[in-house]
Amino acid sequence: MRNTRWIYKENSFSQNTNLNIDRDILNLLYNRDIRDEEKIYKFINTSLDNIHSPLLLKDVDRAVERILQAKENKEEVWIYGDYDVDGITSTSLCYLALSEIGITPRYYIPLRDEGYGLNKEAMDYIKSQGGKVIITVDCGISAHPEIEYANSLGLEIIVTDHHEINNGNPPAYAVINPKREDNQFPFKYMAGVGTAFMLIYALFDKLEKKEELYKYLDIVAIGTVADIVPLLEENRIFTKFGMEQLNKSHWLGISMLIKKIFEDYKTKKFNTYDIGFIIAPIFNAAGRLEDAKRAVELFIEKDHRVCSEIINELLNNNTERKEIQEMILERALFKIENEKLFEDSVLVVAEEGFHHGVIGIVASKILDRYYKPTIIMEIKPDEGIATASCRSIEGFNMIEALNTMKELFVKYGGHAGAAGFSIKIENINEFSKRINEYAKENIPESSLIKPVKLDITIPAYKISYDFIDKISLLEPFGFGNPSPLFALNNCEISGVRPIGKEKNHTMFNVRKDNLEIRNCVWFSSDDVFNEIASISHADIAFKLKLETFKDKYMYKMYVEDMQLPRKEENIYERYNSLYNTVFPIETVIYTRKNLENSDLKLVYHDYEVDVTLNRNYLTTLDNQTAYLLLEMRKNYGYNFKVSIKDIILKEENYNVHLIIDRDYEFVSYSLKQGELFRDIKNFLLGDFNYNSIQKNILASVFKEKKNTLAVVEKGRGVNTVIQTIGLYYKSLGEKILLITDEVPYKKTLSCVDIADDFQEGYSFYIVDKKIDFSILKNKKSLIFSSENIELEGFNKVVDSYTIPENIIFMEEELISKKNIFSNILPITTRKNILTSLNKYSVLYCSRDILLYL
Repeated sequence: MRNTRWIYKENSFSQNTNLNIDRDILNLLYNRDIRDEEKIYKFINTSLDNIHSPLLLKDVDRAVERILQAKENKEEVWIYGDYDVDGITSTSLCYLALSEIGITPRYYIPLRDEGYGLNKEAMDYIKSQGGKVIITVDCGISAHPEIEYANSLGLEIIVTDHHEINNGNPPAYAVINPKREDNQFPFKYMAGVGTAFMLIYALFDKLEKKEELYKYLDIVAIGTVADIVPLLEENRIFTKFGMEQLNKSHWLGISMLIKKIFEDYKTKKFNTYDIGFIIAPIFNAAGRLEDAKRAVELFIEKDHRVCSEIINELLNNNTERKEIQEMILERALFKIENEKLFEDSVLVVAEEGFHHGVIGIVASKILDRYYKPTIIMEIKPDEGIATASCRSIEGFNMIEALNTMKELFVKYGGHAGAAGFSIKIENINEFSKRINEYAKENIPESSLIKPVKLDITIPAYKISYDFIDKISLLEPFGFGNPSPLFALNNCEISGVRPIGKEKNHTMFNVRKDNLEIRNCVWFSSDDVFNEIASISHADIAFKLKLETFKDKYMYKMYVEDMQLPRKEENIYERYNSLYNTVFPIETVIYTRKNLENSDLKLVYHDYEVDVTLNRNYLTTLDNQTAYLLLEMRKNYGYNFKVSIKDIILKEENYNVHLIIDRDYEFVSYSLKQGELFRDIKNFLLGDFNYNSIQKNILASVFKEKKNTLAVVEKGRGVNTVIQTIGLYYKSLGEKILLITDEVPYKKTLSCVDIADDFQEGYSFYIVDKKIDFSILKNKKSLIFSSENIELEGFNKVVDSYTIPENIIFMEEELISKKNIFSNILPITTRKNILTSLNKYSVLYCSRDILLYL
């Protein structure tokens, strides 16, 4: 297999009892530093209202006033952009938005050969065309000389940029940059188009046109995803709501492009892959090969015929870009293999004819293949220089490396992971020698082994509609919020076969816990195909995706890496995941019947769960959902109920979305009190008995018929006592009130009413907080207290128990020993341990053991 090292992220997030969210989803959020309840809620329930005020960005108010002044004075406003997708979308956004408020803007985007950013020749041109105010987008923060020159021409510059501020703010009329230290805006990592959008936001807000603002978010989303900024905070909001607008875009050119490249555009739910790998490259190709202004024209054009011409031109450019890119990649790979450059610490490939517009993409692809820092250069003999694009790995800071030999470059720049430079042709060999010498001394051996960072190990039954649907709450995925990478350990591999036009991808089936996931795909895995075909079991690193085929959902595993089985099965982890399943869950069945207003039931078999309608068989649940329900019934004695959430008519059938929840309904036909209590006990505890304090409390309440003060600590089964009393009174047709501030009760108690203060009209009162107990006078009541207090008229029951000497308490998430006790274990296992407690020299326990003493 490939030379990789798997890194398992920490999964120690304790279940947040106030949020009914899957434990693995909480772990994903925890590892992304989204940990407190408010942050989790905001992340999952993304809202446009969560966009911070643009006025928290320094100079936004000043820029707005200047733009409105230009509008009033009919001064000519120019937008100065960049030739990448961020620059293209920023330019288009500002052009459309300024046009909407009555300004007739013009725009300038330099050709790639002009170089990035402002230049004096462009300033002269804009001045000669009557320009007065220039709004820079995605550039300008480092253009000190050019802005000074513009000032000397009488131009006024409003800079909107998001790049690093290395030499202070330029001498512009206004400088808007989320990285300014004097901002009050809390998020620093917006793209250029996001920064421009905040200016437009403030402008529209000033003009009381805020509701007209959000139609631009599809443009903002394209630029944001393309520029690979962290999809957090504002970027996440822009992208999420922008993608939702793509199939109903207000902009003719975008709408026509979407219809041309996506057959299912009407119903498609767009994701960041669609933008980053399908839409953005089409616009990028214009800037890479020809003139990016053509891409802006598509955004702003209102004529169908012209848009069609531009789309065909851009698609042809993109096809040409792909062909050039593939040709350069093949030539670079041939040179690496033929000259054994792969033995070097840094891969340096320099040739004539490499197009500078695509060498960055080629460098990234070669890095992915060899996992070594990669530098691709285009040699330009007529200019006597070569231009380079650099990509690096974790543990090797590319810009620091270049800093040690800067005398070799005509110019250079970049950051740790990516950089670029131009160099005289005669210095290339010296550079290659020195960068490799530097790398040998500064790259640890471990850094040359590609890390595979795994979010969570999941059981096979979680490869389901419900879990994948819950993962979608974390979308959009991208840089800073990557699509989760899961592990499935020690699973059986079968049906291995090559697929794809070049047979360079692999497809196979995976089986675990008697659950089969078919047609798993590992792209570009031809280098390890023979190894995959020769093994029977493996650990698999993969991403999950929900796809449809003939109107039915398919669970797909897209493999990122495989290893021979290395990790031992941890039975405790398996039961931990099972026990902490959060209900309700959702699944989908398919039928030709319209089930509106139907009452469905579940019927359990050894390996399947049927869905019935009026006692007649309707269909069978998917294997993963059935496995989960059967395991929970077998191990914990749970019952379940099913209801219909939604019915969607498709061409082939009705897609019926089902909600499956725990069934807490208690039914007893016993007429005698003793038999009723037996039924309640069996319903709540099964084969287990009440513990000592539970028996004493219930005896005081029911046998002695006394108002009771129970002095008891948490973890001793208070919940079960409350449920017992609640079910008893519910069986009599009466209600009880629980007075408490504890939120967890609201999740587990359906047989009592819950309030934080006293209310009249109940047959019995249970109090689990400090109140004025005199209000309970002449009321049947039970008070829980952790302190040993005295209350007149109450029979006091004090808890007392002995902890066996062989018990060692540990936190739930730390238990990984052989001799363990926790409620996550199956009922039969717990019973066996409790009946032979004295036989263990040491028993590692969670606090759950206190329920049984």
